[in-house]
Amino acid sequence: MHTRLSIAYPRQNSFKNPEKIVLAADIGGTKTNMALFRHTDLEFEELISHTYPSSSFNSPTEIIDDFSERAGISYDAISLAIAGPVYKQSVQATNLPWGINALEIQKKTGIAEVYLINDLEANAYGLGVLKPEDFVCIHEGDPEPEGNVAMISPGTGLGEAGMYWDKKYLHPFATEGGHCDFAPQTELDIEILKFLQRNLDHVSWERLVSGPGIETIFKFYAEEKKMTIPDPIREALSRGSAGPLISKYAAEGQCRICEATIDLFLRYLAEESGNLILKYNATGGLYIGGGIVPDIMDQLDLDRFLHFLQNSGRMEKLLRRVPVTVVLNEKAALLGAAFYGF
Repeated sequence: MHTRLSIAYPRQNSFKNPEKIVLAADIGGTKTNMALFRHTDLEFEELISHTYPSSSFNSPTEIIDDFSERAGISYDAISLAIAGPVYKQSVQATNLPWGINALEIQKKTGIAEVYLINDLEANAYGLGVLKPEDFVCIHEGDPEPEGNVAMISPGTGLGEAGMYWDKKYLHPFATEGGHCDFAPQTELDIEILKFLQRNLDHVSWERLVSGPGIETIFKFYAEEKKMTIPDPIREALSRGSAGPLISKYAAEGQCRICEATIDLFLRYLAEESGNLILKYNATGGLYIGGGIVPDIMDQLDLDRFLHFLQNSGRMEKLLRRVPVTVVLNEKAALLGAAFYGF
C-alpha cells in the first residue's frame, strides 16, 4: 500500500529544478516546525530545521524572519501547512489568534512563491514522501487497490483529510470534519456530552479526540465520577499540560482515572475513524497521524479498538476490509508542505 502512495501523486515526476529550495512549515496550535528542503533524485533533503513554540509569536512572518536569519540560506518558495480552513490563500488559524494571508507574506518576505495549505492536506501529501519504516499497520484488511484513502490526526486539534482516487492518481483534499457534532452512543457518552454543554454551545469530536480532549475526559471522570486525581496531574492540569502525564500514568497501570481516560479517548478515536471511512468510502485505507497515538501504542487494545472502529451495523463488512495504518513520523505534514511547495 505504501508503494502505491509513494508514486501516486501526479506532480512528483515534474520536479525539474534541482536548485530550488523551499522553506516549509507545519504550523500547529502548540508548535511550529520549520525547515529548508532541496529535492534531488526523488528524495527530499532537509538542509536545516528548527521548532518554535507557536504561541510565543504574533504571526508566521515573525517565525519566518527568525528562521531565515538562523538558517543563513536563501530560498525560492514558502509553503506553510496550517491547522485551519484555507480559502483563497488566506486562513484564520483554528487554535492560534493568527490571520494568515499568502499575499501579505509575499510582500513582507519578498518571496514570489508563497503557498498556504491545510495541515491535514499536507499530512496526506506527506504520505507519498515517507518511508516504509515510518508506518505500522495495525489491521491489514482486504484493501481495494484503486480506492479512496482517509486520514485522521489527533493532536492539539482533530484533523481529518481524504484522498480521492481518479483511476490514476490520489488527490489529497482538506476537510474540517473534526468539528462535526460529537455523536453519543451510550449513557456514559450522554453524560460527557451534558458535562461539556455546560460551557460549550457546540460539542464536536475535536473536544474529545485531541490532546485537550484527553484533559477534558480526565476532568469528567474527576468531577462527575469523583475519581482520585494524582497530585502531579492536578498540578499539570492547572498549567493546561496534563495530557502527556495522563498517558504516562495510564501506561504504568497504576492510575485508574488515567487508564479510564485513555481507554475512552481511544474508543472515541476508533468510532470517529469508522465514521470517516464511511463518509469517504475509503476502501483504500485509513491512516492515523498526529503525535498522540504513536506515543500510546503500547496501551492500544487492538481487538477493542477495531471493534469500535468497525461496529457500524450493516456497514461492518465494508469496514473490516479497510486496512488501518499508524503514521509514526511526526514530520509528515512538514514533508507534505515541502512536497506542495515543489
